[in-house]
Amino acid sequence: MRKVLRFAGRAIRELFWVVVAVAIVGGGYLGFTYLGENREVAEAEPAPRPDTLVETSGFTLHQAPLPIRGEGFVEPFRTVDVSAPTGGRIVALHPAITNRGSFREGDILVEIDGSAERAQIEQSRASIAATEARLDLVNIQLERAQSLRERNAASQSTVDDLLGQRDEVSANLQGQRAQLSSSEIALENKIVRAPFDGAVQSKDAEIGNVVAGGSRIAQIYTKDQMEVSIAIRESDAVLIPGLFEGNPAPATVSINFAGETKVWSGEIVRIDPALDPQTRTLTTTVALRERQESATEFAAGAPPALINAFAKVVVEGIEPENTYAIPSTALRSGDTVWLFQDDRLVFHPAARVHVDGETTYVRIAGLRPEDRLVLTTLAAPQEGEVLRDVSGDEVRTTLVFD
Repeated sequence: MRKVLRFAGRAIRELFWVVVAVAIVGGGYLGFTYLGENREVAEAEPAPRPDTLVETSGFTLHQAPLPIRGEGFVEPFRTVDVSAPTGGRIVALHPAITNRGSFREGDILVEIDGSAERAQIEQSRASIAATEARLDLVNIQLERAQSLRERNAASQSTVDDLLGQRDEVSANLQGQRAQLSSSEIALENKIVRAPFDGAVQSKDAEIGNVVAGGSRIAQIYTKDQMEVSIAIRESDAVLIPGLFEGNPAPATVSINFAGETKVWSGEIVRIDPALDPQTRTLTTTVALRERQESATEFAAGAPPALINAFAKVVVEGIEPENTYAIPSTALRSGDTVWLFQDDRLVFHPAARVHVDGETTYVRIAGLRPEDRLVLTTLAAPQEGEVLRDVSGDEVRTTLVFD
């Protein structure tokens, strides 16, 4: 009896859980069916695409020569080592050598002791005077002998002997005069004269020093003729008018001294006939001309263009037509600019004329006055996409047409 009751209880529990499971499944099915019949159908609508935000700027027509830039160091037009052709003891120096000052062309810069040469000159002059006196005597004797010979009072041998003496004395006189000229040249070589107007850069000897012939005594340079050599790329060289025809292209030379920039006008005076084998650039020399007035001057006065000073040079190039200066980053793929035109992106062709660091000069045709240059870089630009200018209420630059 107990076993029967235990079996009946187990059966009742299993039946209960079966009924619960069936109720859960049935309730879920009925609920899913109800929700499916009463669901709200949402229609698909395209999501609006936000406008692309860009920064723009206006176009300004470039109406000035293109700037061709270069850098170099100031150096004199001519630098010369002062030396005497012959050696000896220095007896005099020009004050400019001692004080590193200026001198004029023809001034005596160095004088070497020429006592021996002056003695030789005096000796040669004395010998010449004695020989000239002897020649005069021989000429008188010859005239007398020729007169006696015409009257048969003297023999022909006497006349011939006097003729030989005259020729011998004349030859000796020419040799002595040549010796005098040689001594005068030797004395002149003891004096070194300035070959041009300039100044002294360095001194290597003092009065009293004994120097050998050809050894440097001082170094001089053209103080008022300074120049700067710069390297110009081939693409920039073709933009300078008359560069290869000898025309002096104008330039501006800026030199910084003690935090102040001093400016000189200049012009191209020389061009190296060969390209640099490593950089493939053309070396061009710009001569400094007039110094421009500056509002700021030092207590020490206006500084000159010092040797080895670092200089920045801007050479005036051509004045191209329909050319605009834009940021270098705004030129896309080397031949295209992006325009903000009627609130949309437009690709427009542009021809690069000259690159000046962060600025590129391009030739653009067909621009409208209201066109704007897109400065922002877009990840995936598509022509015609809608743009929104975020440059604010800034005053927009209007195109300038001739």
